Parts: sequence; structure tokens; C-alpha cells
Amino acid sequence: MLNKIIEYDKKIAFFMTNYYHHHYLNETMKLISSCGDFGINWLIVILITNFFDQTRSMSIDMLIALIGATLIGQITIKSIVKRKRPCHLYKDVHMLVPIPNDLSFPSGHTTSSFACSTVMFLYNPLLGSIGLFYAILTALSRLYLFVHYFSDVVVGMLLGITIGFIVYLI
Repeated sequence: MLNKIIEYDKKIAFFMTNYYHHHYLNETMKLISSCGDFGINWLIVILITNFFDQTRSMSIDMLIALIGATLIGQITIKSIVKRKRPCHLYKDVHMLVPIPNDLSFPSGHTTSSFACSTVMFLYNPLLGSIGLFYAILTALSRLYLFVHYFSDVVVGMLLGITIGFIVYLI
């Protein structure tokens, strides 16, 4: 089973890199991905929504979800799994972004985006739909830029959604 996942991960990674790179899309994906660095995009949303009484609870829960996603995904799971990124293993692929130094599984950008957007959706489905759309774009950008495997972003999505639901329910 694990060998099949690794095989599909590799096929999808090279498919995205070999067939879908286009100048305009390159710049768009780089921008989407860089906005997620250090969770800055979500920190800005959290800061803005914290100013309004009707979105303050959502803002606080989003911050808790972002911290939880970082602690669980970035710090704990990545340290245990220690999976190398595709760009670490296949060095002949032309990279559009600097090669990240950290590990691959799960995608931190994806985990934090889905954790925050899930909380957002549970509080406000309209805003949350925009957040979830952006989270999907973030996940796709990580594949497009050859810094994650498909299973990294799928697990990041599931982990982020789970964290978002748990934070909201508590």
C-alpha cells in the first residue's frame, strides 16, 4: 500500500511539474504559496477579524487553530515522519522557488490553511467558502512548485479540517 502511495505521489509530482508550468501561472502560484509563509496570510485575517465584535470569537479560534496546526503538523508529525521533499530527492527539476530546508509530510501551508478556513467556514459559511477556496489554491500551489507530494497536501487538508473542527467544537 505504501509503495503505491509513493508511486502515485511521484507520478503526480512530475505530472504537475512537466505539463502545467506556464509563465502567468508560475507567478500566481509563487504568490499564493509565499502568502502562506509563516501563516502570515492567516495572521492578517485574524488581526483584521479581531477588530470587529461579531468576528472576534472566530478570530480567536482561528489563532488557536493556526497554533495547533503548527504544533501538530510542523513540529510533531514532520519530526516523526522525516519525509524528504520531492525537490530534495529530484534535484534535476527546475525550481521556481528557493528549495525549502524543512521536511515534507504533511504540508504546513496546507494544514494551516485548512485549519483556519474550516474555523472560518463554521462561523461564517460565506467567508469560509472564500477561505476554503484559497486553502485549495494553497495546496495546489505546493504541488505545482514541486515542494510537496500529493499525499503531503491530502493529509495536510484532512489534518487541518480536523483541527479546525476540534477548535470550533471546544
